[in-house]
Amino acid sequence: MPELPEVETIKRDLEKKILGQKIVQVFVYDRRVIRNSPRSFIKNLTGKTFHEVSRRGKAIVFQLTDSGFLVVQLMMTGQLIYAEKEPRPSKATKITFQLSNYRYLNYNDQRLFGRLQFCRTLEEIKFFKDLGLEPFSSSLSAQWLANQLIPRSTPIKNFLMNQKFVAGIGNIYASEILFAAGIHPRRAAKTLSKKETHSLHSKIKEILSEAIRFRGTSMRDYRDAGGQKGNYINRIKVYGRKGQACLSCQTPVARFVQAGRSTFFCRRCQK
Repeated sequence: MPELPEVETIKRDLEKKILGQKIVQVFVYDRRVIRNSPRSFIKNLTGKTFHEVSRRGKAIVFQLTDSGFLVVQLMMTGQLIYAEKEPRPSKATKITFQLSNYRYLNYNDQRLFGRLQFCRTLEEIKFFKDLGLEPFSSSLSAQWLANQLIPRSTPIKNFLMNQKFVAGIGNIYASEILFAAGIHPRRAAKTLSKKETHSLHSKIKEILSEAIRFRGTSMRDYRDAGGQKGNYINRIKVYGRKGQACLSCQTPVARFVQAGRSTFFCRRCQK
């Protein structure tokens, strides 16, 4: 599933391509990815101009002129591809936006888990109400993090992936952040020392920033807005590396299932 670095990469790509472009026509090939009715979705978007592109957690928010927003959740296999091809370039394409510059913005989704929604105000988006702080927000300080960890016995990896606390971190980067901080993913959140909490706070920002710089991680389906794979996969330290030598100490990377998800870590480096 695309996490914050992947979604941020797509957001930055599209900022350079579609701002100021009008939606001339909307083609809906599969209504299952739309939260609105297809008729109202098409009606509300046709003729609107892309005014701003932002990100909230793992969602991309397109602000439109003359009021309204298009919110896109990519989920497992969603892609937003800016292209010159005519409508329906592939079977995976579920929605196509024809733009005034004679280009197309295609929403692709093999497994139909993603969702697109037009709304008048962002208050209509229910999951936004429960989202926690953005990792790069000044509000997410080391002290704020410590205050959140102190009363909680939940495993620290589960805490990092809980979108009600920190928005945008998923399975890949939770594993990478904890490895970088030297913290075992099963550690109870409240057991982290002050030093470990400061390290965790630092590594959250450091790992996510580096992943954005390398344009995200392409394990399977993720592609940037140009249809290219992300390069951070070449810098992954533990995720998906079960049995391979730890890049720090040569101990084989271990894997276990945690809250239904694969967790990767080094027994020696993470205490």
